[in-house]
Amino acid sequence: MKKFVVYIVSVVIVSAITIYLLNSFGGGIDWQKIYQFFFHEWWGTIGLLSLLGSWAADAGVIYFLTKKGSKEHFSFFKSLKTTIIGAFFGMITPSYSGGQPMQLVYMGKSGISVGVSTSVMVLRFIVKQSALEVMAIIGLPIALHLMHKVPAVVSLAFIGFGISTAMIVFLITLSLSKRVYNKIFALFKWVVSLFRFSKKLRPKIDTLLEKVDNEMVQYAQSAKILSKDPVLLLSTFSLGLLSNFLDFVTVYSAIVSLGVLKNTLSSLLDVISVQSLATMIIYFSPTPGASGVAEGGFYLFFSPIVPREYLGTVTLEWRTLTYFIPLAIGFIVVFFESLNHMKSNKKKEET
Repeated sequence: MKKFVVYIVSVVIVSAITIYLLNSFGGGIDWQKIYQFFFHEWWGTIGLLSLLGSWAADAGVIYFLTKKGSKEHFSFFKSLKTTIIGAFFGMITPSYSGGQPMQLVYMGKSGISVGVSTSVMVLRFIVKQSALEVMAIIGLPIALHLMHKVPAVVSLAFIGFGISTAMIVFLITLSLSKRVYNKIFALFKWVVSLFRFSKKLRPKIDTLLEKVDNEMVQYAQSAKILSKDPVLLLSTFSLGLLSNFLDFVTVYSAIVSLGVLKNTLSSLLDVISVQSLATMIIYFSPTPGASGVAEGGFYLFFSPIVPREYLGTVTLEWRTLTYFIPLAIGFIVVFFESLNHMKSNKKKEET
């Protein structure tokens, strides 16, 4: 609970500082235009629907992978809640690190084993990140043409691409190479076994190691099943493309609403090309939910496209769509899930 409070406080502080910097040095923030965007313009509605559509496509990836990799029933609605829970905890932890662990916890409470859920989330990351890289590669010529006057942006984009590619290669190796995941699990078991000196922990350690062996077998079986189904991989990759595309439409809606760009296919391709590169470096930022880094990165990447007097307003509109609104929705989902969990535990104790 203390960590949760610290993360929330840090997010509030960083967000407040970012808004101040955008207002002071980012060309100012037109609060009236932001109000109109969310309450009086169709572009605000389109941006919000794009966010929800992106979540639904991501939930589709989780749903199909879990359906194939697990014998337990895991509905699309639960998959959607898994997506929202992951987004919420990712937004309050550094480098989005808390998202996937909490997704594993939720899936575990829904009857999906840790081994299976781990294989699902690993392949989900590979699918979505690979889709993002494909979009970035296709749009690279456009992005480089637009950003050639800002060398720092190009350098950051290639750094993000390098980190992303390294993670994809590692996770693919982890999923397909029995030798690799055996070594990783063996290392984990060795670290756990170091605590055998404690009489209190010794019985728990033996139980934990036995459970790890069981989960490792399930992980290996699930990863093998998922990775050898070409139809599943193609369909989830397509959903990954759709999820990323709809996520980028939130940026497009914010920019076009101010009349900075015309609503054309060429403008949409420009925004997607730039945002696909920006997303890769933003995703690995060390602050909770990329607070501060996301706004600064957005400002930097889109400075060649958006005039300076509109940058602060566009950045805040986009950040509200992709951070503050998801944070609020995620809090509501996590709150009610926590209540349901407490009620079910109370019933078990009474019986």
